Amino acid sequence: MNINEILELTDEIEIIEAVGENIWNKKKESDDFTLLNDQERTFVYIDVFEAAMNEGGFNNFFSTEAGNFALEIKAAYKAINAPKTALLIEKALGLFPKESYNDDLEIRNKQLAKMDEMVFSGWEDLDELFFDEEQEEDIVALIVEFIRENKESFK
Repeated sequence: MNINEILELTDEIEIIEAVGENIWNKKKESDDFTLLNDQERTFVYIDVFEAAMNEGGFNNFFSTEAGNFALEIKAAYKAINAPKTALLIEKALGLFPKESYNDDLEIRNKQLAKMDEMVFSGWEDLDELFFDEEQEEDIVALIVEFIRENKESFK
């Protein structure tokens, strides 16, 4: 399906799934995100974050490869006009100790092994805010709006 056909769909989830399928098919042609443009990467970063959060919150996010892209993911939420979610990510990053967040999974997992229980408790508090319906931004609607505003980038 081309982007114009996709945007004619009435269900926002169907729009996101169709765009996602097109992007993931394009991504399969390389081992990384180099074939994707900035808008497609924004879409992917949000998809990666949402999946990691649904698997186990910030602890899961930072202890998996998804956490390698924390800074890019924070920027992606800003790009779709979701400042509350970007701020939650910033706060989660801020809970890393002095040595700070590292985008290398192996190094980050060594950091996680040494972290104080207060960090994990802080992440759990942020998880609750992320999943709180009243706090959460309508990410689905924001992504669809982002796709509509940048439809030339999602051909």
